[in-house]
Amino acid sequence: MSAGLQITGWPAHDSAISSVLFGSDETSIFTLGVDGKIFEWSLQNQGKVLWSSDCSRFCNLRSLSHYKHEMALDAYGRRLLVTSNSLRAPIYQVRGHAYGMRTLPHSASITTVDWHPTSPIFLTGSADHSVRVTSMA
Repeated sequence: MSAGLQITGWPAHDSAISSVLFGSDETSIFTLGVDGKIFEWSLQNQGKVLWSSDCSRFCNLRSLSHYKHEMALDAYGRRLLVTSNSLRAPIYQVRGHAYGMRTLPHSASITTVDWHPTSPIFLTGSADHSVRVTSMA
């Protein structure tokens, strides 16, 4: 017996999908493929890409066997934080042109991320067994 009723769905990537999340205004969703491609999709216009980026230089998912990459969207839906194979995680400006922000370094790969629900503060967890709480202010 299946739970729930599918509302919509569409082919989203040329590779397996590693992570999904709702946009902050709940009219879009984000997907992260194992090829490192990130897409923001409209929920009102099925299959329409609103924004995209490529994080493959930070998260080569095909080379990992035990970590799954994640992403987190800030409270305003403007910044997307993605886990990383490197010591720093990329922070993307959604639908913007700013690029190049990265988190402070850990001493191993960043394996989990999250944003505070109302403040410009984010969390990073690492394979070095540490967690960091960082303010963007």
